[in-house]
Amino acid sequence: MTTKLNLQKYNIIFWCFIAFTFIGSNCIAQKQTDKARHEAYQLIRNAEEASSTDDAISYCEQAITSLSASDEKHIQFDIHQQVGIILYNKQQYNSANEKFNKALSFKSSISDKNEIGVVEGYLGWIESDRSQYIKAIKHFTKALSIYKSTNNQEKQGNTYNSLGAMHWYTRNYALALENFDHVLKLGEQTDNSELIRKGLTNKGVILNTLAQYDEALKCFERALEINQLDGNSKSRAVLLNNIGNINTELNHQQVALSNYREALNIYTKLGDKKGISNCYNNLGEVYLELGNILQALENYQISLSILKEEGDSANIATSYLNIGRAHQTGKQYSKAISYFEKALKLMLSFDDPSLKAETYLHLGQTLMINKHYDQAQEYLLKAVELAKSLEEKPLQAQAYNSLSVWHSLQGDYEKALNYKSEYADLKDDITDEQAMLSSARMEAVYKLLQKEEQISILEQDNIHKTESLELAKNSRTIYLLVAGLLFILLLILILTFQIRKKSERLLTEKNNELKQLNNTKDKFFSIIAHDLKSPFSSLMGFAEMLALNAENKDTKEVVQYSQIIHNSTKRLLGLVENLLQWSRTQIGTTEYKPSQIDISIQTHNIVSLLRLNAEEKDIVISPKIERNLVAWADENLYNTILRNLISNAIKFSRIGSVIYVTAGVKNNMIEISVADSGVGIRQENLEKLFMVDSTFSTKGTLNEKGTGLGLVLCKEFVEINKGSIWAESELEKGSTFYFTIPLLSEK
Repeated sequence: MTTKLNLQKYNIIFWCFIAFTFIGSNCIAQKQTDKARHEAYQLIRNAEEASSTDDAISYCEQAITSLSASDEKHIQFDIHQQVGIILYNKQQYNSANEKFNKALSFKSSISDKNEIGVVEGYLGWIESDRSQYIKAIKHFTKALSIYKSTNNQEKQGNTYNSLGAMHWYTRNYALALENFDHVLKLGEQTDNSELIRKGLTNKGVILNTLAQYDEALKCFERALEINQLDGNSKSRAVLLNNIGNINTELNHQQVALSNYREALNIYTKLGDKKGISNCYNNLGEVYLELGNILQALENYQISLSILKEEGDSANIATSYLNIGRAHQTGKQYSKAISYFEKALKLMLSFDDPSLKAETYLHLGQTLMINKHYDQAQEYLLKAVELAKSLEEKPLQAQAYNSLSVWHSLQGDYEKALNYKSEYADLKDDITDEQAMLSSARMEAVYKLLQKEEQISILEQDNIHKTESLELAKNSRTIYLLVAGLLFILLLILILTFQIRKKSERLLTEKNNELKQLNNTKDKFFSIIAHDLKSPFSSLMGFAEMLALNAENKDTKEVVQYSQIIHNSTKRLLGLVENLLQWSRTQIGTTEYKPSQIDISIQTHNIVSLLRLNAEEKDIVISPKIERNLVAWADENLYNTILRNLISNAIKFSRIGSVIYVTAGVKNNMIEISVADSGVGIRQENLEKLFMVDSTFSTKGTLNEKGTGLGLVLCKEFVEINKGSIWAESELEKGSTFYFTIPLLSEK
């Protein structure tokens, strides 16, 4: 008995020892974890307060290292998130990106999903700073989804604001406006003046970009009213600067000056040196536009002195460039050259190719005026090279124009003409891009108006539904009355549904008509911008060369350029005639006077008129017309159609080939065809020939230029004559164009 009791006693002591050891080790481990956590957060605070970037990075790395052994995932998330924010604020984007993604690996331990949204938001801004806007949109969309799930309306509003900015950067103005509308709506729902002001301000910026200046001003003025309530001085200064920019665009320079000065007073009171410098720079731009060189220089110099205090190299270089431009405008060329050289020297410390290209251009122009021709050419060529690599066409065009002047001064008129042609082509490309941007702007505004109209319709529907529900609630007291009202309501709903379906159908038809009209309008603008402007640019270039050679009494060159100008004028006249005829069809003023037409006589007349054009390329036009073909159609329209088709055949036929013009009766209509054995048309391009919104045009066998409008005009005229038109073609084997008009007997 004694032995057993002793054994039991020893067992109890053993297990007590084990338990105390386990509890003690856990306590020690917990103390170590608490110490590591406390140390990590202290290092985070040190990083936030660090004056140098290197010290901040060092503290951040130490904070993460101190918790490397911790299995507390929510703490790991928090530390990595805070380190990411500090590194982002220090512009260490790669390191910040790494820390934020590491934080997301611990997101399953986070109970507050809003914190995950914060990380996604920062990842979005990192991609934005890298100009990776599509990736940024994906991150902001994830953040928005999280904030919607947690019903955090303030963060939703700020995220919509970020998405709007990304779509603005990608020039998707319709989506940008849509997102800023969401910001405004959420601000109004939550009575959040900051969100309302953000929505109005950014919506105003987009409308300003879309040249909707009146609407933009309304947004900014309303934002200013809200700003007076919350008293945010910096926001008021930003709004005044934006209003000043609009007034500058509208050439209201005095009003713009007043806006910038008021913003300057606010920034001065706040001690915001960046804002102060920006205002002085804007004032300088307005004074330069007004031709007040001294005032412009004074404001530029004040802006420069502030920037030097801040040590902002990029903006200092921009100030040097602006001061140089002012001296260049004031014909103080030596001073201008000095400031341009200062700007270039400072650019060695940072990389801004666009700013460098602009400085090269102005320096080259000024050196050329000062007759330093070799240096001028060197800088102008550098400007061209950089502008090409950056695809900055306006800058490249200016450089080409300056090089044309440079070669003219050197007496090398051939190269001068080449650069002048390059300049004209680039100007045409820029005009086309501006036309496309104008179309995109109009589309954005159209979508915005369409959306507001849909919202209005939905609000009206909600009003009707509310009234119906109230009626149903009030009628529940009497059973028989309810039954009668339900029956009547059913009939009303059926009728309302039918009316609504009809209205929606009519609205869809009107929208389609509007889109078609927009396409027609855009094409018309594009033709005028490109095909009408290009010949004028060529005429100006050749006229300039003609004048130079006339002064030098170079008879051979004068005759050559005179012939070129004569031929260009003929082509230009044909284009203008086509444009006028096409515009008449669009506004419904084309006359349709059908009469009896002898197809053989009319066709032979047209062939006779065009024989001279054909003989220039040694081409034979062979008409084969059935006898006694009499049509009922408008004679002028028929002649225009056939003349355009034969002219096209001549343009695309090879030297020494034959063009066949045939006519006969087919399916109770007269079918006329024009066939050539020229270059042909690809099958995928056949469908584009007669479409106004995708007109197809190529150069002829002798590089003859065309607009593609002729075939669109032919289609319009054929349809007015109650016929149809189509084409068949095989690449490198030729094309055949067919059209039909009514027989006299059919009429």
